[in-house]
Amino acid sequence: MKNIYLLMLVVMLFSFQKVNSQDFVELKNGESAHIDGMMVSYTAVKKGNKKGSDKYLLTASITNQGADYIRIFNESTEQFIKEPHNALAYFQFTNANGKALSATSAHFYPDPKYIKVSYKCKKCPPIKKDEDPYNHNSKSVIIGTQFYSGSTKSKSFHIRVPEGEVPKVRVLVN
Repeated sequence: MKNIYLLMLVVMLFSFQKVNSQDFVELKNGESAHIDGMMVSYTAVKKGNKKGSDKYLLTASITNQGADYIRIFNESTEQFIKEPHNALAYFQFTNANGKALSATSAHFYPDPKYIKVSYKCKKCPPIKKDEDPYNHNSKSVIIGTQFYSGSTKSKSFHIRVPEGEVPKVRVLVN
């Protein structure tokens, strides 16, 4: 009987614990927001009006103000594939209409972390007898991603919003 009460107590403790999940944060033009050690911001400049849409040049940026962000992969790869789950931040332009191939969202990715590795090759040019076959050939592979403290990434986007509105931007930092 004591085990059942203990089990119920443990289950209740875990069920009432606050879940720490990340939510979108609304940004204001020209103002910075600090989220989990990252400073995010955007600026938008109106470039004109065409066919019922206001055109803006929006520049979004992210700066690492916390510790170095380094993620090491379980297996090395030769190419870094930019997938949404690998992104540092996801900017969403909530009222952008996407007309004329304008942007409606953006992902910011960390830089790939390379390492040079030696390998033995069967079909490579012949080597001398005293040479090490493993140090004769080498290639660069990606072992992870990095975004060092103090680093900044920024991108510019052309967006279109309904006439008379200003861009509304929200961000999700991973």
